[in-house]
Parts: sequence; C-alpha cells; structure tokens
Amino acid sequence: MKNICIIALLILISAPAFAQLDGARTYWALPKNLNILSAHLINGKANAAINNLSFINPSATVNSNMYMLTYTRSQPIFGRTFYSTLVVPASDISATINLDPAGPAATSSTLFQHGLGDIIWSNTINLIGAKGLMIKDYVRHENPTLVYLQAAATFPTGQYDANNPVNIGSNQYKLKLGLPMVQRLSPMIDGKRMTLEVFPSYTFISKNKDFQGQEVDQEGLFILETHLSRDITQKAFISLDYSYIHGGSTDYISKESGSVVTQQAGQKANLLGATLGFNINDHLNLFLTHQQTFSSGNDAVSLEGALTKITLSWSFHDFQEKFNSYIESN
Repeated sequence: MKNICIIALLILISAPAFAQLDGARTYWALPKNLNILSAHLINGKANAAINNLSFINPSATVNSNMYMLTYTRSQPIFGRTFYSTLVVPASDISATINLDPAGPAATSSTLFQHGLGDIIWSNTINLIGAKGLMIKDYVRHENPTLVYLQAAATFPTGQYDANNPVNIGSNQYKLKLGLPMVQRLSPMIDGKRMTLEVFPSYTFISKNKDFQGQEVDQEGLFILETHLSRDITQKAFISLDYSYIHGGSTDYISKESGSVVTQQAGQKANLLGATLGFNINDHLNLFLTHQQTFSSGNDAVSLEGALTKITLSWSFHDFQEKFNSYIESN
C-alpha cells in the first residue's frame, strides 16, 4: 500500500467538458473532507453554443472560449461518499450567422459577446460501493463496482440578449438527473488501474420565454457518456471517450399569437474523443481533453463541432499531510 499516493488519485477528478458532459474518472471514490479547486480553458467550434448542445442553429458557426472555475467538496452524508461541485463559467463567443445561405449571393453577419455563463450546482451521492471514507479506509478501498445518484441544477445567470440568435447564457433553468456507474477492470494498483465508466442522464429544460419575440419550448435531453480509461504510468492515465446525445426537440412559439411558428426536430448525435491526465506534484494535476462529433441521425439539425479543454486542478486539505504521515508510519 505504500506506493499509493493521494495526489495520484486526484488525477481522477475532472469537471465538465461541456456543461452537459462530465469527463473521465469523475466519479471514483473520494476521501472525506477533500477540497478541489480547478481552472478550465475550453475552446470550441460548433453550430451551437457549448452551454446548450441541444439548441442548434444550423445557420451559425460559433467559436467559443469558455473559462470555468469549479470547486468540489467531499463530505459524507448518511455515511455515504458525497461531493458537491459549483461551476462558475465565463465565455467569449464569435458567431457567424448565414442570413441567406440558399440565395444567389449568400450573406452573413458576425456577432460578438462576452460575459458570465450559467452557473451549475451539482450534487452526487454514492449508492453502492463507497461509504464515507476515512484515511485508513480510503487507502484500502477496492470495491469493483460504484453506483451514484446525481442531481445538477443550471441557473440562467449568463449573459443573454433576446435579439441574438446565439448567446453565452441560455435563459433557461435545467435539472440534470444522472446515475453514474464505475466498473473496475483491473487491480487498483498505481500504473495498472483500468475502469469502464457509464453515465446515463436526463436533463429537463425550462422554457426560454424571450427569444426574438418568441418562446422556446424544448424537450429534455438524454445523454449516455462512457469512458474506458487506463493508467499509462503511475502518475498518468489515458481515456477513450464516447458520448451519445438524444432529444432536445424544440417549438418556437409566437408571443403574440401563441401559435407555433416553427419546429426543430430532436437530435441524435455521437461524440468521440480522448483524455490525458497527469500528476504534476503533490497538489497540482493537468488534464487535456479533445472531443468532436462524428455522426448524427438528423441531418437537418445535426450537431457538428469539436472542442479542446485544458484543466488545472489544485487539491488542498490537511488530509494530504495526515495521509503522508499515515503512509510513513506503515
């Protein structure tokens, strides 16, 4: 057990890549009273703002830079592993809108926007496999199967202009309910750990009551996120990432007449990517992620795009000092 390092385990923690996607090794067990502060830089290019992947504008090309601060606190509840995460994003976007792509002389317009994004508050509790773990319990923790229940709320705090076709904020409340599952495929030994992670979730989306003189009524969004990850050294891992997004059909309703002006069918999008995680020192970890779409079941509203994310995570607590003392004494 002496070769186990607490910070090597913190390589497991990764905040959302999109607002809807959680990332590899997010739901491994955590010791109690641990704090993680992370900074994220995300660059994306898509036909949707990355804060709302189901709200696609087929006539738009959106270049986004998102900056996020996330804070995670692990504190057992009812004797089970529980952690809460607050996500505070900001973005700048440049969107090129095709005004008449079918006309004889195609025209376009470009808009710019910068400001705060929609704040997310996520809470996750373990149901199977990981009780609230003290130091001595944590270093011996090797349950092969972990199952969690997650609830994450998104608040419409972001920069929003009802006259813009693309915005940083969504002007919508969202509630995501998920059932993250982790299955160990190898012994939990540094440099050899391998897991399969499956995160099914469903997001309920409220109406946007002010969008270019219309109300936007969206159905919910189902997401299946999977990660096959393996250590490549004692201080690094690689993950193959696949996600499937389904739903989000949209009605645009006139605020004057109350009638449906237009409809957008739901989508079936597939995303493929990879994640690399590195332990830099006893407190700092680096994550590199790239994802992109590769097929869609609805060409009319196909989600098309790619993103690259860089994350630095800083862990802090007297747990580290206590853990090091515990290891030295054994």
